Amino acid sequence: MPLHHEAFCQAGDKTQALRLLAGSSWFASLPDTLQTSLQSLGRSQALPASGYLFLQGDPANGLYCVLQGSVLIGSSSAVGKNSVLARLAPGQWFGEVALFDHGPRTHNAHTDGGCLLWHVPHGPLLAWLEGWPQGWYYLGQLMAGKTRQLMSGLAQQTLLSPEARLAQRLLLLAGSGQAVSLSQEALASATGISRQTCNTILGQLAEAGLIQVARKQLTLLDKPALQQLGNR
Repeated sequence: MPLHHEAFCQAGDKTQALRLLAGSSWFASLPDTLQTSLQSLGRSQALPASGYLFLQGDPANGLYCVLQGSVLIGSSSAVGKNSVLARLAPGQWFGEVALFDHGPRTHNAHTDGGCLLWHVPHGPLLAWLEGWPQGWYYLGQLMAGKTRQLMSGLAQQTLLSPEARLAQRLLLLAGSGQAVSLSQEALASATGISRQTCNTILGQLAEAGLIQVARKQLTLLDKPALQQLGNR
C-alpha cells in the first residue's frame, strides 16, 4: 500500500523552509501581500521515499511547492497501468487547478527519493482570497504558464521523432540525477510510443553508451548526448 495523506512527517525547520520557498521564481514574482499570506497560511511537510502525496480522484487539499527533492506527477488506468508525466523540481508549484474548479485531483503525486514540500491548505487559502481577490490573477498566471508548457509539449509530440521524444522524457524524469526508476512499459506509455519501439530505442541508446538498462531502472550515462538527441 502506498503511503497516503496520513503518512506525512512534519518538517521542523520553518526558517529553512521559508528560505527555500523564496527560491521559487513564481513566488519571488508575487506582491508582498500574497507572499506573506502563502507563508503564514502554509507549513512544511516532509514526504518519505516512495510516499504518495495524493491519488487521482482524491479531494483537493491545497496548493503545494517543492522545496527539496522532487515530485512525480502521473496517472493510473482502470487496469492498473501507471504513467509518469512530469517530475517537479524545487521551486515548482502544483495543485492550483482544484482551486479554480473545486474538483478532485486529476493525477497522482508521489516521490521516489523523498522530498520537502510547502503546503498551503485549500480552505484557508480560499477564505483569504475572498478578502483579497487580486490573488486570483497571480494563481491564473501560474496555471497559464503550465498550459503553455503543455501545449508546447503536445506540439513536440507531433513534430519530434520517437528517439527525440524518448530522450526528452528520460531527461525530464531523471531531473538533476541520473537514475530513472520506471518500467519500460510505463516509459513507453508516458512517451506515447509502443513498448516494442521503446525497447528498441533503449537498446540502441545502451549500445551507444548513452544509458545503462537494468530491471525497472535506467541510468543516464551521457546527458549532453541525450540532450542533443532530444533537440533533433
